[in-house]
Amino acid sequence: MRLAIAASILLAAALPALAQQTQAREAAQGRMQRQTQRVTTQDFLNQASVINNFEIQASRAVEPQIKDKPARDLALTLDRDHARMSDELTAMASRLSMKVPTRLDEAHQRKLQQLESATGQEQERLFRTQQIEGHEKAIRLFQSYASDGDNAELRNWAKNSLATLQQHLDRAQALHEPSGTM
Repeated sequence: MRLAIAASILLAAALPALAQQTQAREAAQGRMQRQTQRVTTQDFLNQASVINNFEIQASRAVEPQIKDKPARDLALTLDRDHARMSDELTAMASRLSMKVPTRLDEAHQRKLQQLESATGQEQERLFRTQQIEGHEKAIRLFQSYASDGDNAELRNWAKNSLATLQQHLDRAQALHEPSGTM
């Protein structure tokens, strides 16, 4: 009986230390994971610039043809907001002596070509889908850099841009499917 009590006391004393070791190990793993997933300043500039350029080009491509007023209004808003964001990003990159791409990457070029070759309801459906998917991805990118980015000015800009991106996503999600259903 004494042996069982002694073992229980030792175990009770060791458990907090074991729990602390486990927490420390998990925290270290989390830090390592965040570091490997961290977006560098140049990567963020590149990705954010491509996103802005795509939004501008896609909006300009579809706006004249869109019949649905909320979708047309969204295209105009996207063009205006992403042009402003692009100008701000380019100015920050210049202050950092860094460059931003002026062309779309292959994936965004394909999406733009799909959008431009579609017509009517298919174009409106594709526009809505691309806006939802694109803004979800942009929000993840901006959140990542806002929390872990290595440049304070750019980190703050990413954080402040999230509200605009979320508004765009909300509006895209609220668009009716061209068939008249959500």
